[in-house]
Amino acid sequence: MIRNIKTPHLPQGEVRHAIIGEKYRDLLEKPLILRGIEPIWMPDNPYVDERLSGHADISVNKFSENSVILSKYLQNTELFEQLQALGYNCLFAKNPEKPQYPYDAGLNVCQIADTLIYNRRTVCEELNNKIEGAVSNRIDCRQGYTKCSVCIVNESSIITADKAIHNNVIEFGMDSLLINEGIVNLSGFDYGFIGGATFKLNSHQIAFTGMIESSSEKNAIENFLNERGIEAVYLTEKKLFDIGSAILLTELI
Repeated sequence: MIRNIKTPHLPQGEVRHAIIGEKYRDLLEKPLILRGIEPIWMPDNPYVDERLSGHADISVNKFSENSVILSKYLQNTELFEQLQALGYNCLFAKNPEKPQYPYDAGLNVCQIADTLIYNRRTVCEELNNKIEGAVSNRIDCRQGYTKCSVCIVNESSIITADKAIHNNVIEFGMDSLLINEGIVNLSGFDYGFIGGATFKLNSHQIAFTGMIESSSEKNAIENFLNERGIEAVYLTEKKLFDIGSAILLTELI
C-alpha cells in the first residue's frame, strides 16, 4: 500500500515518489529508480539564481500529510498535475520578487516533526500562515536557507555546517553534528549545503548524492548515523553535491 508521507521529511516506509530538480535527472534518475523511487521532475525556477533554479527546497514545501505549497511558476505544469493525482492539495506562493537571497528563501524552512527551524524574516507569508497549525515549536535562526543547511536524521537529530543552527538546536534539546562547510559541491559557489545533498530513503537510511571525500568527515557522519540506527547510502561516485534535496511525497507501507 502506498500512502502520502505523514510527517514531512521523515518517512516510515520506503519512499516511492519524490520531487527533484529536473536538471539533476541525468545524474540521479537511474540510482533512484533502482531503489524503487519514481522521481517527479521539477522544471527550473526562472525567478531565482540560475545556479539554484533546480533546487526543489526553494520552490516546493510539503508542510503536512496531504498539502504542499508551490512557487507560482509551477501552476499548470505536469508536476502540479502529478501532485493532484497523488491526492495532494496544492497551494501557491508568490514567485520571488528578486532572484537573489533572501528573496528566494521564502519556502526554505526546515520542519522536523512538530519543530520548525526557520528565519522569521525570510519565510513567505503564505507558508508561515499555513504551517502555524503543523508545528508546536519554532527555532528562529539568522540563516534563511534552513532546509538547505540541515540534514534531517530523525525527529531529534540533525547534521549541519551552520554553527548558529547547531547551537540553537542543541540549546533547544536536539542532537546535532557540526561538520565542515567544504564537503559539498555546488557549481558556481565555493561550497554547497549538507541538507541540499541528502534526503531520507526510509526510516533507517539516508541518501547522499555523492561521496564524502574527507575520511574524517565521513567517519564522523557515519558514526553519528550508526549510533541512531541509520545507514548512509551513496547514490553516485561523484563528490557529494547539492541538489536542493528532495521533497518526499509517498511511501510504501
